[in-house]
Amino acid sequence: MARRLRSPWWVLFFVIFFGALLGSVIAEAVGAYPALAWLARDVRAGIDPPLTLDLRVFTVTIGTTIRLNVAILLGMVIAVWIFRLLQ
Repeated sequence: MARRLRSPWWVLFFVIFFGALLGSVIAEAVGAYPALAWLARDVRAGIDPPLTLDLRVFTVTIGTTIRLNVAILLGMVIAVWIFRLLQ
């Protein structure tokens, strides 16, 4: 019986990240077409404007935003599916 090797967690992280990046590119590309505009409709959550702390010696700025849309979620799911097929 062949033993299946497990990939490290960071490999799966990069696969999901690149799937989200590909989904974002697809959303930007199809956003101009009215029939596919629903793929590009997104939801944003985060700190906007960023939180800034000025301590005179140095300044710390903290801020992040997460953007999700249907194309990004589809890209992530397809990337994980392909990753599982290749293992």
